[in-house]
Amino acid sequence: MEIKDKYLFSNVHDFEYIKKVLLNKKLSGTADIVNEYELKLANFFNSKFAVATSSGTSAIQTALFAAGVNQGDDVIVSSTCPVMSVFPIIQSGANIIFCDTVKDNFGLSVNEIETLITSKTKAVIEVPMWGYPTNVKELQRVLKSKNIPLILDLAQAHGTKLNNHYLSYYGDISCFSTHDRKILATGEGGFLLTNNENYYNKSKSFIAFGNMNTIDYGLNFKLGALQAALGLNRIDYISKQLKIRKSNAQYIKDGLEHPQISELAIIEKGEPNYYTLLLKLNLEDTHKFIDYLSDKGIPSDIIRYNCKVLYKYPILSKFKRVCPNSEKLLQSITTIPVHPGLKRHEIDYIISTINNFRY
Repeated sequence: MEIKDKYLFSNVHDFEYIKKVLLNKKLSGTADIVNEYELKLANFFNSKFAVATSSGTSAIQTALFAAGVNQGDDVIVSSTCPVMSVFPIIQSGANIIFCDTVKDNFGLSVNEIETLITSKTKAVIEVPMWGYPTNVKELQRVLKSKNIPLILDLAQAHGTKLNNHYLSYYGDISCFSTHDRKILATGEGGFLLTNNENYYNKSKSFIAFGNMNTIDYGLNFKLGALQAALGLNRIDYISKQLKIRKSNAQYIKDGLEHPQISELAIIEKGEPNYYTLLLKLNLEDTHKFIDYLSDKGIPSDIIRYNCKVLYKYPILSKFKRVCPNSEKLLQSITTIPVHPGLKRHEIDYIISTINNFRY
């Protein structure tokens, strides 16, 4: 059996929204429907402001600009995140400072961050991988006392909560992707959220060539009207999708009987969005298990993306700073699909395959 890990959302009302834009003939990022989409995003996530962007990566690039990150500055980030999270740092001319995570969670170690902060530190980026919450509340407290902006890369964390708040509640600027595979999908696209009007104004200007006033710098990171139309419709289905993902994840967890395999621990008062289910593997050879699942048709992001700490990739090796907790974490987990496209017999197959693994 082949289990698909890619879920592509569609809805009959998509066509109505797309048709409306086509008939209006205003397809650019300055169309009124983009503003409408931004207002709906802000309302859904309980944020004051939202800015739609062309991708999740451009949202991070915009956030760095709004936060005042310039060439030669330092930006602290975990080494467990995807390359897409750190490429904007390089593009801005800043230095990547890798910080270790806490044990068994993708949250940055606050104790270690305090030893890394210098006068050159202009931002910290937290990346809750695969939608599992991190202790952003504590991170926010520490950085606020030092007047350092907290940027959250929530590309995989639409709907993830801590203390009954969306994680974006704790970020100075929160960045999202709306790529095809995301819980809110517009094909390509992204957005950022903030409660800071200054960051909002800088972001709106930056994605539109500095408002073309020949005074302020900017690029063209606007989201097109057709993508905004899809997002405008699909926001209404985020909660339903989260409910199904949580139900599928719980069904798998309830069926697991393997003594060395369980869900990765969730922090207190945290609620994953179950972008995927993360399994903690207390095995001598985790790759043997991951390869076993792959041979049985159950995919893993660990294989798909060759997941390892970022400083082990050639393009980022010059920023190497050994992070033992991060290395151990990525070597001890795998992802399991729990998306709404899965059928019950497929989920049963996943459970039985995991339980039948012999170590």
